[in-house]
Amino acid sequence: MSRFRRMLLGATLAAVILLTVLSIYGAFIGADRAQAFFNSVPLVVYWFAAVALLAAGIVLFRRLLRVPSLLMMHAGCILVLLGAMWGSEPGHVLQKQLFGIDKIPRGQMGMYEQMQENQVRLADANGLRELPFFVRLADFRLEYYEPGELFINSRDGRSWRMPARAGGTLSLGEGLGTVTVNRVFRNFKMDLEGDKPVAYDPPGGSNPAVEVAVQGPGAEPRRRYVFEQRFGHTDPNDPLVMDYHRAVKDYISELEIVKDGRVVAAKEIEVNHPLYYGGYHFYQHQWGRDRFGEYTVLLVVSNSGLNAVYAGYALLIAGVFWHLWSRRILHWFRTHYAITARVPGESR
Repeated sequence: MSRFRRMLLGATLAAVILLTVLSIYGAFIGADRAQAFFNSVPLVVYWFAAVALLAAGIVLFRRLLRVPSLLMMHAGCILVLLGAMWGSEPGHVLQKQLFGIDKIPRGQMGMYEQMQENQVRLADANGLRELPFFVRLADFRLEYYEPGELFINSRDGRSWRMPARAGGTLSLGEGLGTVTVNRVFRNFKMDLEGDKPVAYDPPGGSNPAVEVAVQGPGAEPRRRYVFEQRFGHTDPNDPLVMDYHRAVKDYISELEIVKDGRVVAAKEIEVNHPLYYGGYHFYQHQWGRDRFGEYTVLLVVSNSGLNAVYAGYALLIAGVFWHLWSRRILHWFRTHYAITARVPGESR
């Protein structure tokens, strides 16, 4: 092997080791910082150098052309790097300059139910861009872990927690008595007409609450309502302060893509299950609640270069499998069928 080839091989090995180190480092610094780090000028130089080294290896080391598995692994690595570079922010700038493709690399959209929007706030928060279509939030809902929990605190600093399940009872010890959960409401309403107020749970809406009975020593049970979304319903003379909480399990947005006044695509999205349309992926990113109600925040990501990355990984995996296991599998098949073919002859 010539000196130049040995130098090229060493540089390529160093580039692969550096890529491993950079990938581990990027996994620990968070998505936003990792994105800025991998798009920095020194790293852009490194990406081009890594691609050049892998391409030069295919040209100079003829064995790669004679061994398909090694060629597939090298080609897969090149495709992954080129696809990632094409989908980066500098890659999007290059797309616009060379081919006139003007896509939004990454941004966010926030909206309430029944609202449609086409403006995307860019990831660097330096402005807004418009999509060539509208995204409409047809419905937004939260799913919770059941049951919720009832948190109980005494004025003297003691605290308890219990599942908010109808029929459950918790003893608070001497002087405070017991707390019993009578009912759990998904949408608490109170009918004030008639001689006595009546609590009920109609379909639709969302006003989670728990009806509890507090029975002190030697006293009659007192009925109380504890609300998840509203506080301040505690009598200052009451020895107990209660809160009702439910942990969010999932949040789901029902999206519709509206173009030229028509719905052209629709999907219920949740975390890691995006909607794809028009060269963009729409991910469920965040949610919140304010005085106007619940809202969703979508992460909008361009798919530029993504197909090349997928194809590269497919080639890389196929090449590794072929190189490490294909001979063993072929040997097993040949041995197995050879034994099967001999058995009839031996029985005669």
